[in-house]
Amino acid sequence: MKNIKIYAMCLLFAGMVTSSCKKEKSAELTSNLEEVVLDRSGWSATASSQETANPPATVLDGNTNTFWSSNATTAFPHWLLIDMKKQTVVTKIGLTTKQSDPKGFTKFRLEGSNDGTNFTIIGELVFNPAIYTEQAFTLSPARNVRYLKLTALEKAATQTGNITFLSEFSVTGLQERKPITDIALSKIGWTATASSEVNYPGDETNLAAYVVDVISAKSPTATTVPSFWQADYDVLHPYPHWIIVDMKKASSLSYIGLNAHTDPKQGFSKFSISGSVDGVAYTQLGDDRTFNPTTVNEQRFAVSPAAPVRYVKITLIEGTSYPCLANFEGYVKL
Repeated sequence: MKNIKIYAMCLLFAGMVTSSCKKEKSAELTSNLEEVVLDRSGWSATASSQETANPPATVLDGNTNTFWSSNATTAFPHWLLIDMKKQTVVTKIGLTTKQSDPKGFTKFRLEGSNDGTNFTIIGELVFNPAIYTEQAFTLSPARNVRYLKLTALEKAATQTGNITFLSEFSVTGLQERKPITDIALSKIGWTATASSEVNYPGDETNLAAYVVDVISAKSPTATTVPSFWQADYDVLHPYPHWIIVDMKKASSLSYIGLNAHTDPKQGFSKFSISGSVDGVAYTQLGDDRTFNPTTVNEQRFAVSPAAPVRYVKITLIEGTSYPCLANFEGYVKL
């Protein structure tokens, strides 16, 4: 996807009156639209004539092995009409000819309409029927239309009869940008290590690995609370404390999510986030963050690594004497 930036240009949309561009400014308009190859589901196609086995609807079926062909007894010009069912800002069309047949048409007229009756000429363009991949034609300026009409004006020199054909008719246009949603990555296979952890079998076990287990997991030695990592309370382990999550493959993270331990007396209040590709060289992802140890709800923190990262390092900077972390999530944009 890409942003559509319109430089020093006024687009006339049907039913809308736009003011003229001001020459004293280099206007840059970034809209909430994106340029995409449009979904042709529900569209229809009609033609000036057709061979029974090769109807016009085949130009919308996504199959280059099917094609529309005009009636062999009907003379040029031939036309093909695409109904997109609603007005759309069209920026480009794509045409694909019948495969392995270099005849067909070499020149066509493209027109647009909003009612299917009154058409405005967009241009007369040259088409090469000997190229079997899609040929793109940019509309400048873009046109806000419902119907597109292609009229084949001239046939290839090798074409002795009157028939013409077309395999595919695609349309690229502007549509409202779909919302981008942050989704949690699957943590299956993830591992975590830490600067220290509580690991006293038969007494208390609060391992680094517990931050990447499922959110519903319970502590093996305190089964009434969610599992959690706890830095060792030995005096030989003062702040800072760190925990590293290995996501096993690099991802372009948008957020991380952290859950505190249910006991705020075992929390931390300030930390930093770093990312790494190789687990050796880490880059801090933004400023130090504050954390609220009194809430058990997930707290999300935006990150924007310059490149995808595999390892995420959480460094605890300030907090209680027994800092804990219950859960880690990684989010990406979808």
